[in-house]
Amino acid sequence: MWPPEALDFLRDLEANNDRDWFKANRSRYDDFLLEPARALADKLTHLGEPHFFRPWNDTRFHMRPPIKEQLGVAIGYGGAGGFYFELSLDGLLVAGGMHRPASDQLTRFRAAIDDGRRARSFERAVATAEAAGLEAAPPELKRAPRGFAPDHPRIDRLRLKQLTVHRRHDLEPWLHKPACDKRVQKGLESARPLVEWLMESVGPSRAKRER
Repeated sequence: MWPPEALDFLRDLEANNDRDWFKANRSRYDDFLLEPARALADKLTHLGEPHFFRPWNDTRFHMRPPIKEQLGVAIGYGGAGGFYFELSLDGLLVAGGMHRPASDQLTRFRAAIDDGRRARSFERAVATAEAAGLEAAPPELKRAPRGFAPDHPRIDRLRLKQLTVHRRHDLEPWLHKPACDKRVQKGLESARPLVEWLMESVGPSRAKRER
């Protein structure tokens, strides 16, 4: 759970997003955002090791604020997907799966979806997450991928480019109570069957090794 001061910090950061301000207020970031996130991650070690994203944006090639206006934590995230939670003024995001699969991973995913047995396992995994309130990513491709008929019975799944489930919770009073940690854990646990399916049916990218 995060204290109300965490949201106060994020509002102040939004109004004062520069490196000098952040350095002067770094203790607020550490105490009110980072430490509660570490405490929550300690309760999720059965899902994997946590990775805390740095607060600094890379501004060399993109016009963006120097400081990230969110705190993001990946749990057990390897080459075949994992879990993620993020706090920002837009809400508390809870997600699992594979955010941006490489081209060879998409090829293996589509082959699995083309196989009826493995596709049914995928649908069961997604249904588990949806039963807990998470949503599957919508299809991004406008047409069937190459090699698949437009009337394929699972065409919507074949048109996916993000293999994820997620839910963005509104910022409500429970965020500051122990119920917050329980909601995050429940959401990530519900994504576990999908992450396990991706590890088994898709796996990490082999693109670099194939060069």
